[in-house]
Amino acid sequence: MSTPALTVLFATRDGEAVLGRTLQAFAEVRHPGVPWQMVVIDNGSRDSTSALLGKFLSRLPLEIVHHPIAGKNAALNAGIQLCHGELIVIADDDILPDPAFLNAWASYLTKQASYSLFGGRIDPYFETPPPDWLRLDRRHHALMFAARDLAEGPTEPGEIYGCNMAVRRGVFDQGFRFDERVGPDRDNPNYRMGSEVEFLRRVAAAGAASWFARAPLVRHIVRAHQWTEAAWIGRAYRCGRGRAYLMLKEGRNMAPPRVTLADRLALLLPMDRYRFPALSALHMARGFADECAATAVSGPTLASQKGRDRTE
Repeated sequence: MSTPALTVLFATRDGEAVLGRTLQAFAEVRHPGVPWQMVVIDNGSRDSTSALLGKFLSRLPLEIVHHPIAGKNAALNAGIQLCHGELIVIADDDILPDPAFLNAWASYLTKQASYSLFGGRIDPYFETPPPDWLRLDRRHHALMFAARDLAEGPTEPGEIYGCNMAVRRGVFDQGFRFDERVGPDRDNPNYRMGSEVEFLRRVAAAGAASWFARAPLVRHIVRAHQWTEAAWIGRAYRCGRGRAYLMLKEGRNMAPPRVTLADRLALLLPMDRYRFPALSALHMARGFADECAATAVSGPTLASQKGRDRTE
């Protein structure tokens, strides 16, 4: 078999509710015109994930890695060694790629050769129609559902979101890996969010440039439980923790997320359209404060690691 020029990489854990649709969508995507592979890491699933993956071995250029140690980033790091493509597209197990998805990414094998980090478009795909206020509240779609649509061109690394991004192989060949102290972890529901941003900012600090590519498009599956009040609170809290972690690790000073008087008043209102954004502000600030406090108690600032964590 020819050496793949393009790799799609993602991790999954207990993904049976969405994984089958994601794999089916990839099986229907147009061939990119270059050899490609898909590397999927089963991160200790206890449901039918393994059987689902097995059903697609004959339909996709699929390589499966079993990595039981909890944590998405640990799983991705375990899969990188099997990625042979010159461009590695990092996705998720709950996306529906556009039919031209692989063609679009394959074009960047030669386009924008001086750029090493890429982001692509992400549209939320609601399984169950959300309330009108949430459907129209585009300001919170990025925070809650990873929506992303920017102009084609250079961008900041923090503007790239994880379920549709690409990294040139040379970045990993230099030893860069994902920080395993950040990102989804079944053993810690209050994990720090922002693992892709942490990785991208660290690579960019070493000189890599970032580009936003509009043609590669995925629809990010949003299930009803992901826009409940509990989900809104949990995601905001994890986001706050992740922001503080990144600030402390990089040795930056950052104002904590603001909770205004209007936010506190909105918490008393019965209308979700006002109360949910206020809950987001409150719990993001709480997560930020908790992370700062935990770091202060645990010892030296994370900034002391700066410059020596390339291989995380």
